[in-house]
Amino acid sequence: MINAYFISDAHLSCKAGDWEDQKHQKIRSFFKSIEQQASHLYIVGDFFDFWFEYKYAIPKGHFTLLYELKKLVDRGVEIHYLAGNHDFALGTFFDQTMGIKTWPEEMNFELGGKTFFLFHGDGLAREDNSYRVLRRILRSRFNQKIFRWLHPDLGIPLARFISGSSRKYTNQMNDTRDESDYIKFAEEKFEQGFDYVLMGHRHNPLTHKKGEHIYLNLGDWLGHFTYACFNGTELALHKYSEENHG
Repeated sequence: MINAYFISDAHLSCKAGDWEDQKHQKIRSFFKSIEQQASHLYIVGDFFDFWFEYKYAIPKGHFTLLYELKKLVDRGVEIHYLAGNHDFALGTFFDQTMGIKTWPEEMNFELGGKTFFLFHGDGLAREDNSYRVLRRILRSRFNQKIFRWLHPDLGIPLARFISGSSRKYTNQMNDTRDESDYIKFAEEKFEQGFDYVLMGHRHNPLTHKKGEHIYLNLGDWLGHFTYACFNGTELALHKYSEENHG
């Protein structure tokens, strides 16, 4: 039986605080609500507000969430983690220790007779020219190696500060953004033969249909708490609330 779930842009921080505690609790509650029926879980980027994997260290503040993900894996849920612009330095921890397949750029697959294309979505908008340059710099293996020379007690707070500034800018732009570049990109993928296109990054839940094809933007877990589910027949966007899934 297929019950595939898709989430993105939770931007979970390892910094303690009331709002962060609430977000962590909501994600854990969501995982608990799907653990019995989920066959697949696809994380479409920016699950963490910052993730940088040192050779011998990972952010300890994420231990509980990592434990919940591992429990899903142990229950037989197939989990895939697609890198976003905040958590692109995934390293080998998820694949080798957690049993979660990671994807550095994009992924496509067939499920239930439907073809899926997943991409976080950063750098697609026409106004993202400067970011596309920055993206190449940040994802450079050489530059990541240099960053690892910083002790985690320095590197993690620094990257967390930069990630927070980037996220605030994204949130401020939500109400004024034109989604046409993303819709155009999705429709190009439809022409290539994909039935479904799912992206994140914009923090705006969106359903766009063209014939039998569907593009979903997964929204976020900062205010919308949206996710998608494919039951083997239909793909749809949903809003999570603990009251309805208790």
